[in-house]
Amino acid sequence: MPARPALSPRAQRLGAGGQSAAWGIADEAMRRVRLGEDILLLTLGDPVCPPHPSIVEAGRKALADGRTHYTPLLGEPALRSAIARAEGASADNVVVVPGAQHAGFAVMMMLAGGGDEAILSDPYYATYPGVVAASGATPVMVPARADLSVDVAAIAAAVTPATRVIFLNSPANPGGTALTADDFQRLSALALAHDLWLVIDEVYASFRFSGEPVRAWRHGPAGRTVILNSLSKSHAMTGYRMGWVVAPEPLVAALADWSAAALFGVSQFVQDSALAALALPLGELAGYRGGFAARARLVVERANALQGLRAAMPAGGMFVMLDCRGVEADDVALARALLDEAGVAVVPGSGFGSGGRGHVRISLTPDADTLEAAFDRIAGFIARR
Repeated sequence: MPARPALSPRAQRLGAGGQSAAWGIADEAMRRVRLGEDILLLTLGDPVCPPHPSIVEAGRKALADGRTHYTPLLGEPALRSAIARAEGASADNVVVVPGAQHAGFAVMMMLAGGGDEAILSDPYYATYPGVVAASGATPVMVPARADLSVDVAAIAAAVTPATRVIFLNSPANPGGTALTADDFQRLSALALAHDLWLVIDEVYASFRFSGEPVRAWRHGPAGRTVILNSLSKSHAMTGYRMGWVVAPEPLVAALADWSAAALFGVSQFVQDSALAALALPLGELAGYRGGFAARARLVVERANALQGLRAAMPAGGMFVMLDCRGVEADDVALARALLDEAGVAVVPGSGFGSGGRGHVRISLTPDADTLEAAFDRIAGFIARR
């Protein structure tokens, strides 16, 4: 039998992204849960609460009204306008896409290619290397500071003639740190001096626990700042796959061509649900969003009370990184042991790059009772060791 035709180089680059190291234990934990095992999941950033009833009703009404047809390639005008108001941008700068993950993929395809480099701050979100590599560019990992915050000076030192993009998230997953106005000032100078794009993933922008919110569209370099965002976290809508890009108009035009080739628009009923989400008064979401700060404080307090663990209150996001080196330097080994011996599933930090080694990531999406029970188990695990 003749050999099968080979897959493309892009397929091989996607597989080289390394995200399996982050999700392997999470996948195993979910498999065990399906088998009936008593496992407490502190892994994924998937809110356990349902979306607001008005969001669900908007989707239901849209389906009943026959909103199941093609849409404009850049998104429904009403939704683009609503997103623009939320982002402090013009509707002409907005492109609607199915989730922030696709937003990053599409943007990188339009900004970089073979021979280019894209700088990531290490630790980084697990899918970023694969997204960069799929474009043909080379991801360049720049170590973050000891507190996991972005080291702009180190990024500046890593810029080469091949650098095309600086790709960051703020607040960060997994580190929980956030870019400051000073960071943006220095990143802007760097982008202007070297003709670079600054791509900022802001999916956790609605979850700031401390400090003044600093948004990239206002503070980044004009004409070369790109924002990725979605409703997955801010409105507990992960399954809706609703996101967007805010970008200079030349990139918007290129993303229209991308949409024609890859998407042909986003479902009408999903966009109608998104419009309802963005119309919600902030007070309707205060309890949901504020709960993450309360649970972050709980996790930090419980972790710092245990010998060998250290944690700092994140600036924002849905996660806390625990420095576990006082218990076990090998974070993958610790995560496996916690799953096998304590029935607690966490994500090893090394799945997010070398900067995450010696840490495990704790999701703040479970309720407080679950987190308390998980730390009771972790305390027992440490005591037994």
